[in-house]
Amino acid sequence: MSVLGRGTGRARRTLVRAGAVIAAGAVVAGGLNAAPAQAAANAARINAYLAAIPHGTKISNNEIAWEGGSVRLLLSATAASCPSGWYCVYEHSNWRGAMAKWRSSPARCKKFEFTRYWRDKISSFWARGNCERNNYFLKDKKKWQPDPFQLFEGKKAYVRYNDRYDYAAKGL
Repeated sequence: MSVLGRGTGRARRTLVRAGAVIAAGAVVAGGLNAAPAQAAANAARINAYLAAIPHGTKISNNEIAWEGGSVRLLLSATAASCPSGWYCVYEHSNWRGAMAKWRSSPARCKKFEFTRYWRDKISSFWARGNCERNNYFLKDKKKWQPDPFQLFEGKKAYVRYNDRYDYAAKGL
């Protein structure tokens, strides 16, 4: 029988307290060592992105830029990571996880294709670019079916069709 399976109430309380102290210590110690571990993990992910999507420039262990800096990827982002003049899409709801962003221009308002990795991964967004309002949409490519779409405007913690969008484009 395990140590926690049977025993007096006092012994169990002592073990529970000890476990809580050990867990708290692990959280503190993990917090102290998390930054180097996260940086190493991000560096590996950055290298994988650069191998998969050519012509990128590593900005930091958290960021890559393409097309002279007008298209970027942040591995760890928040809503605050989306500056004015950019369109930002996030891997997770509530503006968390990896974020892809691009500066708007008349050419980019027509159509912006997501890379293979970003297709079907968008869960939240913040549209801070300069494309014509009420005429820029997140869209999903579906052969022989109507494409699910959502107006790409404002700030949304959750998208209508989670993990479904493949590109952003002007008009329906």
